[in-house]
Amino acid sequence: MTQRAVAIPPPAAHVRRTVLPNGLRVLTDLVADGPSATIAVWVGVGGRDEPEPSAGASHFLEHLLFKGTETRDALDIALAIDGVGGDMNAYTASEYTAYFARVPAAESQVALDVLLDVVSEPSLREDAVEGEREVILEELAAADDDPEDLVGVRLFESLFPGHPLGREVLGSEQSIESLSRADVAGFFETWYQPSNLVITGSGQIDHDHLVAEVEQRFGSVPAGPRPTRITPDDSIVEVVTEQRQVELVHLALGWRASASKDPDRVALSVLNHVFGTGPSSRLFQEVREHRGLTYSISSGVSLYSDAGALTVQCVTSPTKAEKVLQVVTDQVEDLRANGITDDELVRAKRALRGGLLLGLEDSGSRGARLGVSETVRGRITPLDDHLEAIDAVQAEDIVRVAQRVLGGRRALAVVGPGDLDHLA
Repeated sequence: MTQRAVAIPPPAAHVRRTVLPNGLRVLTDLVADGPSATIAVWVGVGGRDEPEPSAGASHFLEHLLFKGTETRDALDIALAIDGVGGDMNAYTASEYTAYFARVPAAESQVALDVLLDVVSEPSLREDAVEGEREVILEELAAADDDPEDLVGVRLFESLFPGHPLGREVLGSEQSIESLSRADVAGFFETWYQPSNLVITGSGQIDHDHLVAEVEQRFGSVPAGPRPTRITPDDSIVEVVTEQRQVELVHLALGWRASASKDPDRVALSVLNHVFGTGPSSRLFQEVREHRGLTYSISSGVSLYSDAGALTVQCVTSPTKAEKVLQVVTDQVEDLRANGITDDELVRAKRALRGGLLLGLEDSGSRGARLGVSETVRGRITPLDDHLEAIDAVQAEDIVRVAQRVLGGRRALAVVGPGDLDHLA
């Protein structure tokens, strides 16, 4: 008799949600006795929402917003958060940009004041634009020099050819060099509007106070437009190779998957865990442990509002690359034909459940759960419902998803030395 995935009762998630008349959404997850608080601003525009000539504008803004506001310079912003022992950061994705600050619970007002300031009144000074342009160009050069990064970029270009989802969110050297201060400011003024903003607080956070502060800052601002997105077509580029003078071969494989709102996304997560997540996965055990073909190998899932991808990435020596591809292909075919075992199903569900529960120990993880779900899917799945969805996945669901995803066309990206065509 196999053990069920439900092992322990979930902790409470005290989630509240308020929508202002102009569409701005405020969500909180209260941890009354938690030591920290995380405030975050999620802007529902990202790399896919930029015209080709402005590629990288979202990431450019991510850099610039911490460079000063109408009342604070970059040092003031850094001192405010650093001075209370907190940390602050941001990142850009294909469909959103996130800004967040984590501080001791008693200092939550500091984080709130700073973040609301940077997303509502950035100065976007000309000298800051020019300074960050050079920083981003260095970032692009570093990514291009790293074959591990490069092969991932080439894979997504192959999975979504000619579509913004296949484009590097950093932009290109040409687009970054051509973006003017007016271009970046115009992107901010168009999209950093209430209809695209989600503000989250987690930890020791008073929901009503957060709503009042946000309403004071944004309540009279018009809703603004929301981005219109074009769904990628079904085309892919099956093989792309790029020769580089490096020692090892970098491999990335990918299959198109369902979108973030698809009911099968939970079954896909279970499948991905068994396939290539962590040291107990099939890929790690077969490719690394049993055969010694690579130091590490893993799979991952990327879900967007209208598309998705399941990907595998690893690095190996040129003499082993062909064998690695064969072993991965064999594992894919086995999953398509036979699914996973009952023991694998239970272990994967318990692992996903455990990871979700452990994430609730940290106010940052709690806030990310709210922000990403609300920004990408437009709703928060209650914690109990999420846990029940994981536990409800059955073996036949895995087979269906495996046949649907892994039975589709595969893209292969290879970056490495010498003649790579034989790997196709």
